[in-house]
Amino acid sequence: MTFNEAASLINEIKPKIAVPIHYGSIVGTTQDAEDFIKLLNPKIKSVCLMK
Repeated sequence: MTFNEAASLINEIKPKIAVPIHYGSIVGTTQDAEDFIKLLNPKIKSVCLMK
């Protein structure tokens, strides 16, 4: 799943908080996590834990 697909799914599920975790050491990049957060509905809180 790409960060675009993940953000789309999270926007449908509508949780209060979303934390991107599958990036950096295994797949994806820190930029992917940041882009994921940008695509989320502003009502969904999110933060990158690794930088």
